[in-house]
Amino acid sequence: MYYRWIDMEMPYWAVTEIRERGRRAWATLDLEERRAKAEAEEKAEQKKEWEDYFVEQRAFIDEMIRKNQEEKLRLEEVYRQREQTREAEREIKRERARAAKAVEEAGDGKGNNPRWTQ
Repeated sequence: MYYRWIDMEMPYWAVTEIRERGRRAWATLDLEERRAKAEAEEKAEQKKEWEDYFVEQRAFIDEMIRKNQEEKLRLEEVYRQREQTREAEREIKRERARAAKAVEEAGDGKGNNPRWTQ
């Protein structure tokens, strides 16, 4: 609000009013800047908290994946050893069957039945 003074000298109340308006304007600007700065800091802090949370969660997930992979490898090793054991047992049984078949073929061929079954 501007006044035009004829004698170019402003009264005390006008000077006080202008100074008060200036002070309020600067105070308002300062308050807005403080609020904006506080809001930006709060957003940055929240963002950092979220990032930390996600980093922790990712680390936890990575740890779980690593443990699952280790468990999978361990189980695969156990299954492989069991399969090798089973295969060895089968081979022993096959060998016994071959030996029994060879004995049967080489046995006494007289009669309908081999001698040892009579």
